[in-house]
Amino acid sequence: LVVAGPGAGKTYCLICRIQHLMRHFEMSPGRILAVTFTNKASEEIASRLRESWGVAERDITRGTLHALCLRIVRDYAERCGLRPGFGIADEDYQMAVLKRLRIPEKRRAQVLSLFGLYRLQGRPLSERGTELLARYQERLRSRNLADFDDLVVLAEQLLRSDTAAAAELRGRWDYLLVDEFQDLSPVQYSVVRRLADGHRNLFGVGDDEQS
Repeated sequence: LVVAGPGAGKTYCLICRIQHLMRHFEMSPGRILAVTFTNKASEEIASRLRESWGVAERDITRGTLHALCLRIVRDYAERCGLRPGFGIADEDYQMAVLKRLRIPEKRRAQVLSLFGLYRLQGRPLSERGTELLARYQERLRSRNLADFDDLVVLAEQLLRSDTAAAAELRGRWDYLLVDEFQDLSPVQYSVVRRLADGHRNLFGVGDDEQS
């Protein structure tokens, strides 16, 4: 774990670490997974490695945690309770579902926030909130849809409960690097931790004062 404050160069630190792994340990870029906080940071990693090492963009797996979880759930859709080719419900669609569930407009954003705190942080929901979440998810599943929180939750459940899938996913990479480590929720942390269970090569850069 590398502790780095604002403006210290967290993404640059990840890039240098990847270069170190390739230079001194002769690690193939295809065996490295870099999880970034933004798509911009992901592209910066690809650009720097392309300039300095001639690494093709497809050679190293990189992207946001949601993009990683989307890839995992896409590969194992049916084991995650979805059908192949499922869609992603954006915020407008989520609001429309809550409208159909007769949630007043002024409360919809708050309800989605409570759903997220429950699913990603483990915050308790009231009995009515639990029932509402079940109805909300039933609406999404009936349309073969998942929302962004679903992606993380479903990926974590797969890694925790499906031994064969977890072993296959862990076998894809030998080294994991995570940017903005302090922003991981408990469920997000579980995803990266479980992916590193075999080799335990997990490298995080974060700011403890923002955690």
